[in-house]
Amino acid sequence: MYNESMTTMQITLQDDLKARLAQRAAESGFANVEQYVESLLRLDAEEQVIPDEQLEELLLQRLDSGPGVEMTSAFVRQFKQQIAERRSLQGKRA
Repeated sequence: MYNESMTTMQITLQDDLKARLAQRAAESGFANVEQYVESLLRLDAEEQVIPDEQLEELLLQRLDSGPGVEMTSAFVRQFKQQIAERRSLQGKRA
């Protein structure tokens, strides 16, 4: 569990990197870049980041697990909403 005390960390980013982070934060349902970066750091600190080789194996297993799903725009919207809700819940538990 994380200590409730907070501290400030300041980093310098190139403009293009900050813009990409802002875009990813918005796409992922975060209110701002700071929350997005904090979430990434928490995942890394908790070692929940899946190595590429393991991720590839998991994806291949899922491809072989049954019938596919049609990727309509409605499906993608619903999927993104589910991800945003899960991330929101993760942020509240942290």
